[in-house]
Amino acid sequence: MSGGEEETPNVEESAASTNDEQQNESTEASGNGEGSGAGDVAIPEEKASSDEYIRLRVITSDMTNEVHFRVKSATALGRLKRSYCSKLGFQVEELRFVFDGHRITDDDTPKKLGMMNDDVIEIYQERTGGK
Repeated sequence: MSGGEEETPNVEESAASTNDEQQNESTEASGNGEGSGAGDVAIPEEKASSDEYIRLRVITSDMTNEVHFRVKSATALGRLKRSYCSKLGFQVEELRFVFDGHRITDDDTPKKLGMMNDDVIEIYQERTGGK
């Protein structure tokens, strides 16, 4: 990837947005590693071959924000959830991560869920309270 790179074990993230203004900001911010969750996070691939990794797209339910992650197929998706929330300023409990109509638990892995490259994880706001 290009630009400012941070190391995070087993999770690589890059942000894309349908909003052109946010895309321009992410391009400008990539040199300093700061911004609103729009940086690239690289993982050293010294011991792992590329076929152990899978690319996943995390998209908000209103389709306004899309973040790409590159994770090992055996990595628990709880790490992806925490990474997404910390980058965008949410608590993990505030969001529901859904793949193929089923809620993703922290212990689920891409391999366990049968995920393939470019599969989509949908994000929904968790509902609390009500009448």
